[in-house]
Amino acid sequence: MYRVTIVSADRALTENLRQPLRAAGYDVVVWSGAEEVEPDPAAAPDILALDWRDQAAPARSPFAEAWPNALVLAVVTPSQLADLDPAQVVEDFIVPPVHPEEFVARVRQALWRSRGAKPQNLLVAGGLSLDLASYQVSAAGRPITLTYKEYELLRFLMTHAGTVFKRDTLLNRVWGYDYYGGGRTVDVHIRRLRSKLPPTSAGYIETVRNVGYRFAQPLR
Repeated sequence: MYRVTIVSADRALTENLRQPLRAAGYDVVVWSGAEEVEPDPAAAPDILALDWRDQAAPARSPFAEAWPNALVLAVVTPSQLADLDPAQVVEDFIVPPVHPEEFVARVRQALWRSRGAKPQNLLVAGGLSLDLASYQVSAAGRPITLTYKEYELLRFLMTHAGTVFKRDTLLNRVWGYDYYGGGRTVDVHIRRLRSKLPPTSAGYIETVRNVGYRFAQPLR
């Protein structure tokens, strides 16, 4: 799991970003910036988000010095843009207002450009992500609350994206071979699952007439 460390004294900002990042499958650490601490090199994050808005000009931080391999994502004001020094090796920057969806997207893109991969325990299709380790699902960075069976059904379909499954097969693979419910059980859970996914996720779970269901979007 990738780690995102946010250094900011703005509690509203950090609280606004913490849950969407976690829902997207990232380990999140927050520093208020006021702590008199020496960053531990062993705790280096993959993404270091630095809030530079309260500085006259962006400057290297002790966190960036301690973690030179971390990708720096800076939060800056419009007036600070001209002062951004290419030598500071800022991977990306964002100007407030900081929207969680945009922030998560910038983190994901920065990691992709640098690492060329995503965490092994994270399934991503479009704006939909499913964390196999934390059992969390999110769409565009916003968490989605699912029941255990809804989660298991979505997980199974996503891990077999593109494959059509009959209702009986889904019953056996998700509910277990000793479950005696009928295909109606699958239909009800598919309908509930679709209702919880946002409109932008419409079409992810496709009905194949007279056969069953499949997850129609490719994973990335």
